[in-house]
Amino acid sequence: MKLRPLLLTLLVLPGIQGCKPMLYPVARAFGGPSEGELQLRRAAFERLKAARSTARVLVHPAFRPAAANREAYPATAPLAAELLQGYGWTHCQAVRTPPPLPATPLMRNQLRYVQTRARAYSDWAKTSRPDADFLVILEVLVRPEGGIVGVHCYVLEATGQVAYARQFNSHHFGAQSIDLPANAVGFALRALSLDIQRPADQVHPPYGVG
Repeated sequence: MKLRPLLLTLLVLPGIQGCKPMLYPVARAFGGPSEGELQLRRAAFERLKAARSTARVLVHPAFRPAAANREAYPATAPLAAELLQGYGWTHCQAVRTPPPLPATPLMRNQLRYVQTRARAYSDWAKTSRPDADFLVILEVLVRPEGGIVGVHCYVLEATGQVAYARQFNSHHFGAQSIDLPANAVGFALRALSLDIQRPADQVHPPYGVG
């Protein structure tokens, strides 16, 4: 079978529920989490859904994770905290700096990049144990000539367990780029506010196929 027909077959198979386990190796090859990790994320996402109105949430400013100086946009932290409060996340506190992880080279596979970063944030939280229940971390990818072409949103429990990790790009924006970090943050948090109303097995589908 040639590669193109095979890829087409793989794209239509997810509609058949019984085929999802068959596509698990494909999801993993593209950088998706293991099913064991997805199970942990579903449980953490359910805890987030249940506790977000009372949980203590630290909100980091959006920053450029691939830039050598990890350029941050400090004003986006209080903005993000205010937006989340409007979505019912009552106890949000803005912090001044992003997590102190080194720059990570961008990968051509955005999914793999986000999952690699999610694991790095998880390791950092396990060792630093922030004084909170949950952490919100936002990343932006910026063209050299300007314009935000990607936004990543992570929510972790302070223990390091990832509850949410999602990437957005021009396919989601409906445009080639977003002009300002504040608008990128607003876009990502609106999506999070909608996702938080969905079942955990839709946000983290079994075998990474949904």
